[in-house]
Amino acid sequence: MKSLTVVKFGGSLTKNPEAQSKFLKELAGISRKQNIILVHGGGPEINSLLNKFSIESKFVSGLRFTDAPALDVVEMALSGKVNRALVTGLIKNKANAVGISGKDGNSVVCKQVKSLGFVGEPVKVNGKLIEVLTKAGFLPVIASIAADAKGNVMNVNADTLATAIAVAFKADKLVFLTDVAGVLDKNKKTIKEIKVKNIEPLIKDETITGGMIPKVKGCAVSVKKGVKEVWIADGVSGIKNIKGTVIKK
Repeated sequence: MKSLTVVKFGGSLTKNPEAQSKFLKELAGISRKQNIILVHGGGPEINSLLNKFSIESKFVSGLRFTDAPALDVVEMALSGKVNRALVTGLIKNKANAVGISGKDGNSVVCKQVKSLGFVGEPVKVNGKLIEVLTKAGFLPVIASIAADAKGNVMNVNADTLATAIAVAFKADKLVFLTDVAGVLDKNKKTIKEIKVKNIEPLIKDETITGGMIPKVKGCAVSVKKGVKEVWIADGVSGIKNIKGTVIKK
């Protein structure tokens, strides 16, 4: 199998047409040389669609609470809108893109996080469908929707889904495209490389703070479980010449 990169795209970048267009063009080019799995969320689209249906967005400790009416809209936004747009953009750039979600082929099995409603935490990755697609030269574009062991549909955090898939496939590279230029030092300059052993000291001296703490800790877990390197990168700069922070063993 050719080298494999798992890329997570989403958040505010889905509302930046210029950044999205550049990303899709570059990713299509890269996919002709190596295997790519693209995982995406789409918070802005979910919020927009919930507003259209007059359904209130609810959050618990910064995480989206998903009740039954919201779940229908979440799946519509992710699988019906964002996934289709990304697949179309990749196909226009001559990539063999195929749109699926984590529930297709029972690819990702979740357990319900009941405090968040119909939200799932991945517990098992059945990689058969994804592997068949990548080996046949396709680029899977995976919406962050999955199901539990009984087939109940769940909304899944896209970062968590991308991590579970990267770990299951022992990916060479896992890339989180964000709206920041990686992990910043105290002078607001990007730290180009962080070793896993140095993460806790950087948290203790408050170089890494706030929402970046769980993201970096998640990256460290991925590396410990076999992913060769994890990037927190600036999505606006694209995927070809990655600008950001790489986390390695």
